[in-house]
This record gives sequence, C-alpha cells and structure tokens, in this order.
Amino acid sequence: MPNIDLANSTAPFGLAFAQIFNPTIGKVIMALMIMSCCGSLLGWQFTIAQIFKSSSDAGYFPKVFSAVNKAETPVKSMLSMLTIVIIQSGLALMTIIPSLNKQFNVLVNLAVVTNIIPYILSMATMIILQKVANVDPQKAKIGNVVAFIGAAYSFYALYSSWEDAVMCGALATFLGWTLYGFVSPRFELENNQNINSK
Repeated sequence: MPNIDLANSTAPFGLAFAQIFNPTIGKVIMALMIMSCCGSLLGWQFTIAQIFKSSSDAGYFPKVFSAVNKAETPVKSMLSMLTIVIIQSGLALMTIIPSLNKQFNVLVNLAVVTNIIPYILSMATMIILQKVANVDPQKAKIGNVVAFIGAAYSFYALYSSWEDAVMCGALATFLGWTLYGFVSPRFELENNQNINSK
C-alpha cells in the first residue's frame, strides 16, 4: 500500500486491514476502534473525577470535590471536567496551526511528555517501595528489571518528543512542584499534630 494513501487517510488502520483482508474487515476494525476510543474517553472522565476527589481529600483542591452520592460516586468532581475542557480548549487555541495534523501532533507530544513524567517518578520508587513492603528479594529483582526497562522506554519516548513539548512539559511539572511547595507546610503541620496526638 502506498505510504501517501495511509498518510492521507482519516482511518489508516481500517484502510490497512481492508487491504490485508477485505473492506468489510476494515469497517469492522474502524467500528471497534471507535468503540475503544469512546470507552477510553468515558473511563478517563471517571478517572479524572476520582483524582479530583482524592486530591480534594488530601487538601489540594476545594472540599466540594470530596462530596459523594449514596453510591460513593464523586458526582461533584464531574465539575472538574468543565475546568479540564476549558484548559484543553485554551491549549488547542494556543497551538492553532493551519494544518490540523500539525496541531494534533503538538498536543499529542505535549500529552506524552506530561504523562511520562509520573511514570518515570513511579518507576524510580520501585526499589524503595519493594523494600518497605518486604517483597521477596528474588521477586523484587524481577520488578526492578521491569521498572528499568519501563524507565528506559519512557526516556526514549521523552527523547523522541518534540523539543518544545519537552520544554512545555517541564514547565508544567515545575509549576506543579512550586504549587506543592506552597501547600506542603500545611500537610507537615497536620502530620506533626497527628504524631503528637498519638
């Protein structure tokens, strides 16, 4: 199949499967991918709502996000989605480029960078987390090897990202650390009070 056909296609996976098998299989693949995207998006919305609730419980966000209904669902955290939509719309407007494909690539690269940073930090903590959890040393070695491979891949993905995306992702991370610096004394005070009360 000519690369130009794949590059110009709005559904390259469906086109590839239609070429390999037949047009019906291509349409089935496209339908399955649409269902997958819808499921992922819905799951992500609920994940973000839960993140807002747990962050509110920890004191990072206003207490309104901690409220739950009878089914323990953080319905009010869904208000966070409005904030996310406004931020995403702002980012989309900031990256307006005549070519929609280039704009999409800018946002994808920025999303890759901002999502990789927590993965790298998580994998860096594997050794100490396993020690604290008293994981068997043999099992811990396997976990550490997997974490190292994951970290190596994450650094490769970071290196492969657009350099401006890396810069913007770094700025977003540093901003988060700065904001944490403003709220962390309150948590330290609460921890000390809890220790003293015991």
